[in-house]
Amino acid sequence: YSKLVNELVKKEFGCDVKMPEDLGNYKLGKDFLWATTNRERDDLNFVIYTYPFTDKETFTLDYFVNKRDSFMKVNLFGPLEGSYMATDTSYLVSKDIAVRGKYAQEVKGLWEMEGAVMGGPFVSHVRVDEKNGRVIVAEAFVYSPGRKKRDIMRRMEAALYTLVLPDEAAVIEEEKPVEGVEEVNE
Repeated sequence: YSKLVNELVKKEFGCDVKMPEDLGNYKLGKDFLWATTNRERDDLNFVIYTYPFTDKETFTLDYFVNKRDSFMKVNLFGPLEGSYMATDTSYLVSKDIAVRGKYAQEVKGLWEMEGAVMGGPFVSHVRVDEKNGRVIVAEAFVYSPGRKKRDIMRRMEAALYTLVLPDEAAVIEEEKPVEGVEEVNE
């Protein structure tokens, strides 16, 4: 995994994450981190950002799109002057999931570059960091024009599940083996 990305996420957000090791380029913004492979094909991207938790309305699809688009417009610019990343709202799927036994909102859809011809799939996990009273959004997206993206998206989506929030770190350290199951040492 990318030790660089994990160190940045730990320093800026107090979390741990295991993203693919080829994500070696990054950009920091206010409450925002973008890590990328910066390749022309099969470009892998990870974004994490945070904002205050106010209430359950935080987990509506409209709220998600507004927050996502505001963060992306300020932090992710396209190749042409004035271009920026936005959410393609024609196809979005949101569902409630559990990550590490706690509520999370998963949103899958397509992103597009306003003012440029670019786009691709994304998946986001929206979670509550109870310890710090904030929402943390971790997102993976890819850019790979003219190629199949399923396998690289699955790789990135799986990495989202490795995100450990500050209040979860102690729980993971205390995890013990299941009683009655022998540990195998090879």
